[in-house]
Amino acid sequence: MPEFFIVLHRKVSEVPDDVPGKEIAKAEIFLSRLARKLGVVSLTDFKSQSPEVTDALAGINGLDLSDVKLERETWFAPMQGLQTVTALRDHLQSHPAAIPNTKEVLGELDLWNKVLCKAAEEGVAWHLLVAI
Repeated sequence: MPEFFIVLHRKVSEVPDDVPGKEIAKAEIFLSRLARKLGVVSLTDFKSQSPEVTDALAGINGLDLSDVKLERETWFAPMQGLQTVTALRDHLQSHPAAIPNTKEVLGELDLWNKVLCKAAEEGVAWHLLVAI
């Protein structure tokens, strides 16, 4: 089962190194549909990783990517992510039956909201890392 992590372009005080999103990843299909319905960008549209991470993950899975041109890491403004996280969080708070495991997803969305607010204050870009 994949897990989502927020990755910041640089270290920000008061933000843990690993910001998890296991429950968000479990609900990704529901959250993507909900994001479209709410008119915001899906969380998975913020997905990116460095070529080094891609190569390392491929190696773990026995794949050789030496002949593949890997895409560069993409960074996003924290306000873009905040717009999505806030819309999803607000909707789920008022419609808790909208997805399975709403309580757990809301707990992670609250943490993501705090992290992205802090990143916005500090002007630090971010992206979503999907770990398999």
